Amino acid sequence: MIISGSRFRKTARFFPSLWFLFFILTIFSILPVKSAGTEEIVPGVWKGALVLREVAQEQSSPKLPSYSKDQQSMSLSFEFSLKILSQDRGLLVDIPEQGLYSYPIDEYSFDTQQISFIFDAIEGDEELLFVGTYSSSFLPPLSNHRGAIVGSVRGRSWNGSFYVQRQDSSVDPGSIFLDIPIEDGALPATLVFPLSETPSLDPNSSSDFPLILLVAGAGRADRDGNNVDVPGKNDSLKQLSNMLRMRNVGTLRYDKRGAGEAYKLEKPGRMTSFSEHVRDLSSVIVAAAAIPGHGRLIVAGMNEGAWIAMAALNDERLASLVDGLAVIDASGQSPIETLKQSLAGLDEDLRKKALDAAQSLVQNGVLIDVPAELADFFAPSRKDWLATWLAFDPVETIAKVRIPILLIYGENDLQVSWQEFSMLVEARPEAAIRIVPRMNYMLKEVKSEDENYSAFTDPSFRVPSLLADLLASFAKAQPAPQGFILWH
Repeated sequence: MIISGSRFRKTARFFPSLWFLFFILTIFSILPVKSAGTEEIVPGVWKGALVLREVAQEQSSPKLPSYSKDQQSMSLSFEFSLKILSQDRGLLVDIPEQGLYSYPIDEYSFDTQQISFIFDAIEGDEELLFVGTYSSSFLPPLSNHRGAIVGSVRGRSWNGSFYVQRQDSSVDPGSIFLDIPIEDGALPATLVFPLSETPSLDPNSSSDFPLILLVAGAGRADRDGNNVDVPGKNDSLKQLSNMLRMRNVGTLRYDKRGAGEAYKLEKPGRMTSFSEHVRDLSSVIVAAAAIPGHGRLIVAGMNEGAWIAMAALNDERLASLVDGLAVIDASGQSPIETLKQSLAGLDEDLRKKALDAAQSLVQNGVLIDVPAELADFFAPSRKDWLATWLAFDPVETIAKVRIPILLIYGENDLQVSWQEFSMLVEARPEAAIRIVPRMNYMLKEVKSEDENYSAFTDPSFRVPSLLADLLASFAKAQPAPQGFILWH
């Protein structure tokens, strides 16, 4: 079985059979314990275990792991987490040992006593059907109270069972969860207050703290900086937010449409367009400006999030609400130019067809037929996104932003080149420019190429303190700290 492009790893715990797990659960279930605080299925984080057993070999997938000689009796056990949001927002699944976090579930059904969903993060057409019921008498291993969702898992190549128990709600005492209204729904967000402030949305607040609105980067990156399409997690924006809190700067970060807890806002079979992200951010900026008790408001975007931010702030009405823009590890090269460079290795006829298709999208919003070699890139599901993304020009856009700009580049950024970043510098030569030593594209401090790539999926790599110091000083309108590499 392959989940999100990765095989089940050997670090998974083995059981001779599912009966071993059932025996353990039965022993625990006869011990005297208290009942759980809830006796029904409600929104929240539910954690437990998933046990899978391969079905008979003649029915199994040819892509199953080959590290066990006894394929027919092989069982795998994983930590398993289910985040139930709401009927309209859906479910998210974590399987940490597979590097899978916040995987969105499209097909699901649940009420107070039953839940079912289809897990499709498996290569090929394999799907697993999870069906569970709330049991008030079930006692999970190592738990001191009863009550959990217990159920079965069925698939073509794997069958098994799972249980999850609701975890106590743990909200950081320094933060508040918000829903930010947009034109067709709401974006989940986290407002983190400075260490010196008591979290409150009291309209009569006398506070005056600086606030930074953090905009996540490319793809389905969520408010913490994690992307479900990249195995593992990095927690870059979550770390940065906590570091700014310690420097008495508040932050607001949100799940973009199609990411994290906002995944259901993206229409099935259609990528959210670049212009839709810009409109959403416009609503978030208005909401941020209305938060009681904040002083200076800074918008800070990383890579493509910076593009979205500069596009939104071309609106003078929005720009009037903001005191500064921080552009972090963003390229000045336009998407259409990037496309041309990526086509360099193709034959002339194929290059022409690709550029014709791109021009048709940009000028008319029409997707013309393309050869099979280009079909994936110009897929119908990507039409609206491509049309607005290919039309974007970061140099032209940043030149029109009428508020102070701070340009930040990571010394060890392997994704945005020095030359690409310099295009933004040339467009705004009066902007403040800082190069953060050892920082990579994911805003992590790394010392080698191996660490650079590992930091994309390993939260143990830290955001540089110098980046947090720099953003804090910008938010407070104070002189920048020392220790940066000179721009030349």
